[in-house]
Amino acid sequence: MACLWSNSNEVLIQIPLTEEIDNVTFYQISVKVGEIKWNVKHRYSEFYNLHNQLITDHGVSKDILPSKKVIGNKSEPFIENRRKALEKYVQKIFIFLRQTMPKIFVDFLDFHLYDIYFLLQDLSLLCFTKGDLILSSSRVYSFKPIELYAINEFLKSPAPNFTNSSKQLDLGPILDLCSQLDAFIIHGCYNDYLKSNIILNKLPIDLSPFKIQKGLYLSNVSLDMVTSLGNARETVTTLEVVFSNVKRISDILQCDILHKNTLEESQKWKVLETLDLSNNNLMDIDESINLAKNLKHLILDNNYISTVSDLTQLPNLENLSIENNLITVCNDLHRKIGNIKTLNLSLNNIVTGKGFYKLYSLETLNLSSNKITNIEELECLGRLPCLEYLVLNGNNVSSSIDYRVKVLEFFGERAADIYLDNEKPSEAELDKVSILSALRIVKEGKTPDLSMNGSS
Repeated sequence: MACLWSNSNEVLIQIPLTEEIDNVTFYQISVKVGEIKWNVKHRYSEFYNLHNQLITDHGVSKDILPSKKVIGNKSEPFIENRRKALEKYVQKIFIFLRQTMPKIFVDFLDFHLYDIYFLLQDLSLLCFTKGDLILSSSRVYSFKPIELYAINEFLKSPAPNFTNSSKQLDLGPILDLCSQLDAFIIHGCYNDYLKSNIILNKLPIDLSPFKIQKGLYLSNVSLDMVTSLGNARETVTTLEVVFSNVKRISDILQCDILHKNTLEESQKWKVLETLDLSNNNLMDIDESINLAKNLKHLILDNNYISTVSDLTQLPNLENLSIENNLITVCNDLHRKIGNIKTLNLSLNNIVTGKGFYKLYSLETLNLSSNKITNIEELECLGRLPCLEYLVLNGNNVSSSIDYRVKVLEFFGERAADIYLDNEKPSEAELDKVSILSALRIVKEGKTPDLSMNGSS
């Protein structure tokens, strides 16, 4: 990230190129501060407007801007000469204004987008003017890594001494807003940032200056660049890390820990209840998940997990979603997720429901869009006493004849209470269930009871 005050002798401003857009000539300004560089385009009229403002407010000489020309201003020789003249103009202006850097000139060269000090000036003004509105509505703010990096760099470096005292930066409004937010959202990016050579996900992220109250949401962020989570482990109840390409849960829960092979007391997420790690490259549920023993909701959708791991160290876990992964076999799930109430394993490769047979707390089960073809593979689900919501559509079995009736029959007297594929059974279906149950009982040599649906 650019830092003009510490690289004031390493600034290069040029206009190497022109570009015609919709019959208008734009001059591409290249700005380089230290190792950071960016481009910004302006047409001549924007130079002209800038110049007039600088004459009025900042004592810039009137005759240093190349003059207008109405006739012949599209010829190549004219454009080339103007390019050279405008390059000299903007270089002279920068030398003249480098100690004051008025806002209009900062914005003209896009310093407010890429330079630590000028970016924070804009952010501070935004927090001052809109802070109350943010706090009265969502109490959530979305940061870019470049903003967090700028705050940290400014806090640990001496402030620049601009001759214009009105330009002194006050971080107060930013830190005040941050201290009252319920949740932080951080959006990263692996590509060049805007028109610069800055890559957001190569900027270190240090959360120690911030008091994160309840929620931390990271999207497309490189966890390798998180150097400190600050107080997050003590206070965060909801953590979401998505589209970040991580392969192990430890890369998230221990992202700021150098040696991840041991689980220390200081690494525990003490009040974390909801963890969403969807849309990553997770291969399994590793033991670092036990750092969040108070978890109630675990979401691992759209990863590459092939098996449900032992989660018995999470006694409060109620909701588990591993949608669209690579799960094929689910054996003895009661030994791994015994107290679960809601389980979503849709869009996997599961072929049987037999592994679910002792999940006695289970209330909702989504097995939609798997590979179940045999109706008998679902019989054990009827013995789950708390199950009320069952989703099986998208499996081959759901297109078989009398599929709904046959599945509902497994639930016996509870068939009327079951929502199968988000639908309660009709009276006609319950009548058929009663008949099928009676036939089965007769085959077993017993006397059938045909009053299952309460209406016969």
